[in-house]
Amino acid sequence: MSETRSELALERLLVVLEPSNPSRQPLAAARELAQSFQLELAGLFVENLNLLRLAALPITREVGAVSGVVRAIDVIDVERALRAQAQQLRGLFSSLAAELDLPWSFRVERGELLERVLAELSETVAAVFAPAARSAQTGTTTRVGAGAARTRRVLAILDPTAAGSRAVSVAQRLSLTRGASMAVAVVSAESAGLGALREMARKRVPAVATDAALVRLADTSVGALADAARMTACDVLVLGSAAFPRQQREFRALLERVRCPVVLVG
Repeated sequence: MSETRSELALERLLVVLEPSNPSRQPLAAARELAQSFQLELAGLFVENLNLLRLAALPITREVGAVSGVVRAIDVIDVERALRAQAQQLRGLFSSLAAELDLPWSFRVERGELLERVLAELSETVAAVFAPAARSAQTGTTTRVGAGAARTRRVLAILDPTAAGSRAVSVAQRLSLTRGASMAVAVVSAESAGLGALREMARKRVPAVATDAALVRLADTSVGALADAARMTACDVLVLGSAAFPRQQREFRALLERVRCPVVLVG
């Protein structure tokens, strides 16, 4: 067991995969985390109940993108499509685990994604999410391989909780593995200069990197987190469970606004 894994007690990485998000970004982010900590990979494909309920309504219709033909949506067709997508992602996940020579599991569940993930999060289990795939014009990579990204900066949110401190430690290790720079957003209601921010960071995480860029975060609202991601131009956001949105709508808004993979630490 490596020193880093022992200090952080991380054992398993929950990789969240969704039908509404065919992007492979979660797998790319999982690769880097798994390489950093030698974690067991646990794939979670969540079938959205709302999608299935919508398909079951008699008034629901779909329009062909090319043909323009309108037809009823059959629940059986939706379920078949979900199974096919889960099988495809399972194959990709299996290949990644085999390449990294790591233990792995993959399961399919129905329900609310956020509820499922928060129920499993702990000091030994972290999770990784990603927003829906961007268009090619943005320059963001979505392949599984460790290709060059548009930016290479990891942003950690340092709130006053133990999970916040662990998030910084995870981000530091991840930035080293990726050869990326690091930024730390220190949550503080009081205005503070750079020196004061660095002192606050060192009190909470004594080993915080001396070359990490520091910014102050007044709170952990979705808007504040998104602003910090924008200011630091990060391509991975790491935060503790206390700073993570608990409402499904806010969670979706965070992924949409930060536009990069999000690592959640318990």
